[in-house]
Amino acid sequence: MPSYGVLLSACLLACCVLPGVRTLPTIHHGHSESPSDYDFVIVGGGAAGLALGVRLSEVESQRVLVLEAGQFPEIVKSYLTPGASQQVLGTDLDWGFTTLPQESLGNRSIVYHREIFHSITTTLDKYQNTNEAQRRAWVVSLGNQGWSWESVLPYFVKSNKFVPVNVAPYQTFDQSAYAPDGPIALSYPTFVYDSSTALIEALAAQEPLVLDAHQQRVSAYDGYFKPVRGRPNLVVRPLSQVQSVILEQRNGSLTATGVVLSDYASGQTQNITACKEVVLSAGTFQTPQMLMLSGIGPEETLSEFGIQQYVINKNVGRNMEDHFYFSVIARAGANASASSLYNRIDLLQAAEAECTSNKSGPLTTPIGPTYGFRQLSQAELESLGAAQALGAQTNQAHIEYLWENIYYPTGPSMTLDQYPPNKNESFISVTAALLSPVSRGNVTLMTNSIQDGPAINVNYLESEVDQRIALGEVVPGADVDDDATLLEYIKSTLLPVWHPSGPCRMLPQAQGGVVDNRLRVYGVNGLRVVDASIIPVVPDSHIQGPVYMVAEKAADMIKQDYGLV
Repeated sequence: MPSYGVLLSACLLACCVLPGVRTLPTIHHGHSESPSDYDFVIVGGGAAGLALGVRLSEVESQRVLVLEAGQFPEIVKSYLTPGASQQVLGTDLDWGFTTLPQESLGNRSIVYHREIFHSITTTLDKYQNTNEAQRRAWVVSLGNQGWSWESVLPYFVKSNKFVPVNVAPYQTFDQSAYAPDGPIALSYPTFVYDSSTALIEALAAQEPLVLDAHQQRVSAYDGYFKPVRGRPNLVVRPLSQVQSVILEQRNGSLTATGVVLSDYASGQTQNITACKEVVLSAGTFQTPQMLMLSGIGPEETLSEFGIQQYVINKNVGRNMEDHFYFSVIARAGANASASSLYNRIDLLQAAEAECTSNKSGPLTTPIGPTYGFRQLSQAELESLGAAQALGAQTNQAHIEYLWENIYYPTGPSMTLDQYPPNKNESFISVTAALLSPVSRGNVTLMTNSIQDGPAINVNYLESEVDQRIALGEVVPGADVDDDATLLEYIKSTLLPVWHPSGPCRMLPQAQGGVVDNRLRVYGVNGLRVVDASIIPVVPDSHIQGPVYMVAEKAADMIKQDYGLV
């Protein structure tokens, strides 16, 4: 059996209210009026976009606008509740992207949940930083000067703080890894299921995890934006879907001068001027889509959809990476599992009351509060035929194990229809996620309208290396005696971990890059990308921490480039 590496336990926690959605009036934080020109226009109010907007607006002379297609997250009553982190999936608050039929998965199409106003992302309450070896690879192997471990560590630290809550021996932490007053508050949950405690105590390797001091989920909206929401030079404008970037010739150079947006509140189309820069923080799927709709991308794609060609770059939308997972499920006692909350309304109501009144109980913890990491040895990589593909990065985790206190995957569009659970029983799941996939996907256009969403091709398990690694992580039952049957189970049940990255990679253009090491889009002045799409190699971790780091570092680079420091 594989051995576990580092163990963690907890999540970003939240205020507890019964799950649901309510209608709020549109609120424009910042200026009472909405001018049409700003110094910086940021497209996307997610983790990167809001963090970047707040940091740039620290310079009082700079007018910063963040444009977001969704509404403010308070419309979801349970958006802060850890145990209700998936309540918006499959609702009108979910982009509900669907991949193209995947040949490598028997032509399955996968629903890829992304929350509108995605600072309340579907990260399922898990926060992690990546390791030193991966950051060194960004520089040594990929040529991205300025992104060494020593260069980025301060930005990992700057984005968060750790608030110790419990005293259990396995809930340790290193205070030097956190800022004393960072915007994203991390901690441990106060409630842990019996099965998680038993697992942690049975394993020797123990290390910290993640939550908010008040047992609540936390996001860029709560940690970065809400404390400064009255800042006069920062406007966060919801219900504003950017259609494309405006590109013009300025002083002999192609320059981004603004954006075209649809205002959902008024139904009007508007041009917004960016006096200094447009920054795309629309996420891994919509940032490359927006670049292509603006005339930046592969020539054949722009030609197919009749888009004026400004910059031909075949790399836009390519080389996307993502983690995916699959589970082995077992029956368990009621106290070891969260299944009863899904099966009995009286228990759910009692948990909600405890969470609301005391910030305690099962709704203050996610359904998967325990997880660990494993690095494959060189001998294992060689035996799997993966040494050449994965051996370059040492000290990298290849597999993540998650201990889920429920029949997992579950939730809208996620239940394993082929293997339905008995609703009168309780379950736990051991989940394996591939953190270093060899398979690569891509993002391209479905139509020439942003409203139609991009064409997403994830290509999970396209590589035989990924197939062999996945097979090595599942111990078959007595009635499974061949790899083909086991691989078919994995293909028919695997789902995304929601960590897509890389279709606008930070690399030299000749090596597949879309942006340079200062995140500037090749061939255009005044246009940057600041989100997970620039990450050149998918991290061996959950992606929220690296995204905050990218935003923090980008803010300093932009300030330096304009003499604002």
